[in-house]
Amino acid sequence: MKKSFGNVLILLLLLIAWQTASMAGTTGKIAGKIFDAETKEPLPGANIVVEGSNMGDASDMEGDYNIINLPPGSYTLVVSMMGYKKTRVENIRVKIDMTTTQNITLQPEVIAGEEVTIVAERPLVRLDMTSALSSVSSEEIGNLPVQEVRDVLELQAGIVRSGNALHIRGGRAGEVAYWVDGVATTDVYSGGMGVNVENAAIEELQVVSGTFNAEYGQAMSGIINIITKEGAEKYSGMVRGYVGDFVSSADEYKVMKRVTPIEDPNTGATAVVAETENPLSGFNPTYNAEASLSGPIPGLGDKVTFFANGRFFKTDGHLYGKQWFTPLGSPGDSSTVPLNPYQRSSLQAKLSWHATKSIKATFNAFWNAWENDRTFSKNWKYVPDSRPRQFGSAMSNILSINHVLSQNTFYEIRLNRFSNEYKSYLYKDPYAAPKYLVWVAEDTAKGILSHSFDPNTPEGEKELQMLRDLRMPFNYYPDPNGPLGYIHPDSISAPSSFSFNKVGTAMNHFERSTAYWIGKFDLTSQLNDVHQIKVGAEFREHELTLDSYSIRPKLSESGGEIVPFQPDVPPASSIYHDVYNRKPKELSAYIQDKIELKEIILNLGVRFDYFDANSVKIVDPSDPNIYSPFKAEHIYKNPDAPEDERVEYTPDERRSFMHEKVDPKMQLSPRLGIAYPITDQGVIHFSYGHFFQIPEFRYLYSNPDFKLSKGSGYFIFGNADLKPQKTVMYEIGLQQQITGDIGIDVTLFYRDVRDWVGTSPLIDTPNPSVKYSQYENKDYSNVRGITLKMEKRYSRNFSARIDYSFQVAEGTYSNPNDAFNAARAQQEPRRSLIPLDWDQNHTLNGSLIWDVKRWTFSLIGRFWTGRPYTPSFTRAEVVGSTALIGLRENSGRLPNQKSVDLYINRRFKVNAMQLNLFMNIYNLFDIQDQTAVYSDTGTAQYTTNINPSKISYDPRRISTVEDYVLQPGWYTAPRQIQLGFAVEF
Repeated sequence: MKKSFGNVLILLLLLIAWQTASMAGTTGKIAGKIFDAETKEPLPGANIVVEGSNMGDASDMEGDYNIINLPPGSYTLVVSMMGYKKTRVENIRVKIDMTTTQNITLQPEVIAGEEVTIVAERPLVRLDMTSALSSVSSEEIGNLPVQEVRDVLELQAGIVRSGNALHIRGGRAGEVAYWVDGVATTDVYSGGMGVNVENAAIEELQVVSGTFNAEYGQAMSGIINIITKEGAEKYSGMVRGYVGDFVSSADEYKVMKRVTPIEDPNTGATAVVAETENPLSGFNPTYNAEASLSGPIPGLGDKVTFFANGRFFKTDGHLYGKQWFTPLGSPGDSSTVPLNPYQRSSLQAKLSWHATKSIKATFNAFWNAWENDRTFSKNWKYVPDSRPRQFGSAMSNILSINHVLSQNTFYEIRLNRFSNEYKSYLYKDPYAAPKYLVWVAEDTAKGILSHSFDPNTPEGEKELQMLRDLRMPFNYYPDPNGPLGYIHPDSISAPSSFSFNKVGTAMNHFERSTAYWIGKFDLTSQLNDVHQIKVGAEFREHELTLDSYSIRPKLSESGGEIVPFQPDVPPASSIYHDVYNRKPKELSAYIQDKIELKEIILNLGVRFDYFDANSVKIVDPSDPNIYSPFKAEHIYKNPDAPEDERVEYTPDERRSFMHEKVDPKMQLSPRLGIAYPITDQGVIHFSYGHFFQIPEFRYLYSNPDFKLSKGSGYFIFGNADLKPQKTVMYEIGLQQQITGDIGIDVTLFYRDVRDWVGTSPLIDTPNPSVKYSQYENKDYSNVRGITLKMEKRYSRNFSARIDYSFQVAEGTYSNPNDAFNAARAQQEPRRSLIPLDWDQNHTLNGSLIWDVKRWTFSLIGRFWTGRPYTPSFTRAEVVGSTALIGLRENSGRLPNQKSVDLYINRRFKVNAMQLNLFMNIYNLFDIQDQTAVYSDTGTAQYTTNINPSKISYDPRRISTVEDYVLQPGWYTAPRQIQLGFAVEF
């Protein structure tokens, strides 16, 4: 077995050394038969050409033709043959990895030069679709009220969106692979989308939620494949802008304007009069500006074309607070500020060079940048500038070469350099500190009045020394008029019960970057009318860096904290500081055959994956920390020598024997897909496959030096020796055209997921108060369900689509850290399956597009049932010791959710340009659905654990108890109206 693996690796390395690149499915195929219109006999020797290109084929003796290597889009075929009328077939839509069947009949020519034009209808049934997938074209995206790629993806059957995370068929968010123009652009650290592609730049968006082909790897739930637009031979462009505002009178989003204490004249008790305001009654801006331009490069004819797109987006969001206090605790200006503002910019430029008739090269560059000035946290509603800022950027540079070797064979070479950065901190300078003043309390016996002074002045230094000599008590406090900076972490606490915070600064600094090179070679050959073979090999080299620490008080040489507080960055040997650089490598190869027979279509393939984490694991699990080990043999070179003669190892020396390198991981993944046409308008498909995926890198490299506290604590470590996670997927489905313009697609599926990342039981160390857990392959889940798609093709001025999913997603733990948290709480390990956090049983999405007299109206409606949460007993039910027994985890359900979005567009023809005036209305009916609830009541509106009427007034309380109970972040966003224009030419 090892020898065969070695041979495979040598072959792959030779291929990569020949030409390095990357490519997934980015093209499709047009195939069919040429017939005589009168005799119905097949016509050999007909010439079929793709209009505007040099691509085409000639029909064989059976009248069959195949045109491969076609990027997604609409095409026109021109068919000519001696003695027959030239025939043009327009609007033939090509999809990624799919065969568009187009049979053509030729009419005998009576008068020389006669020509026939036929407009093709988009097929509702794909006879060669062997697994569930959805494709959305640029035209469909342009006619829907959607702003981002995720908005489009959320509408597809089998997808559940939770925030910005997407779950396909019940899998964890990190099980999805994202591809752009045929190369992976997944953020391997967190498993999310690495670069943002704007909707205006998308030619086709494909979601493969079923058993995807062997060419796709490092995914277990699904593939999201985006193909971007290319430059055309004629200039075209678009400028679009809009302004949006949240319009809602809902009380859920109100903020406190002022609180006035009053005394009850009868009881003498103090109460409060609260005055609130609705920040959404004003202008809460959202701005968007976007432009694109396409065409040939001047001076180079039509051989080099370009497509460029840029977008700027900014929103204040719908969650607001008040600047009652600064992070230092001093009074603020009481202005209303957004709690989660967001802005991002993106640029894309794509060059296409038709070097020769058979060679085409493209270069596509993406750049994204985004930032949040502050992150939402309810408890910091009235001191919002205490929350950290977040920044991110990503780049991807894709070089592609497509070389046609013959009419039926071509290869593709791709090279991608991807990088992604993320930063989070309150102040960029970790040593930023406020200016401190000294406060002296009144002491009548010594004749001292209460006052403050600046200890940094000559007079202040003398007074401070006098206070010390007299042993007078004094306190430091931040100068409210001085610079902002970090203050002592002990300041971060609410001033009273049921109160918002008043003072404090977020102490964490987090910076990470993920980057990789991808190179892959793919060869596709249509051997004959039956077999299309595709083989390929890929190499990935990653580089991950992380620098994460929590700011700590600076210590004096004696080990005590310096007063007043001075922020300090802990050393890398500290448990408060993680820093690493890792360079894992991947190698893969695949072979697949698409067999297209008249009675059946098969996709057969096998994939080989090799992964080297290029890191280490622990040799002695009871003593993992190289900086501060427990055991004498790990501390000293001569542990048996007298104490004063012992010599300590350095951390690097300990690393050599306390850690050892992990072995690479390898696996084979067979894939099978079958499509069985039952009529020319119906097909049954079945698919089966094994899918492996290396866990997100954060689970491999978290706390890579395995640092522990010497005193006490529970810790969790990454594990570079994790095995690939494994999914076995089965599905069976039916596509059927019901009428001339309506079709349905029904699919049953089952997923068995093993070796999911979880956490180990707590591992003991020589100190009983110090334990740790490590990520390991131990969790399990299974998902079963059904998806139903019904589509009405555009006719009679409208089109419609309905996507319904029913699924049950169960597993041991939703989050890999759940078992660790349960062990810390001294709970028994879970031995049964429970609904996963994203177990959304019923999901229904519908869209309608109506086009009439230069008006376009489109609606998107959504409905989905509530996801699980863990309920608890209400306060009135807590009686006796047995009441402490909790309810079953995830045994409750959140309320159902629904929304309707509306898009209205009016088109005007202005000379050679088209002007569009449009309006988007999101959450048309301003529905405030609850996305989270109090566990004891099952609602976000109140809790039995806090009864405002029974809680007495506290002058230290910030705002009111009623305001504290309110949870604006637990509701869906309110109605938003956007007004804009677009100019197209």
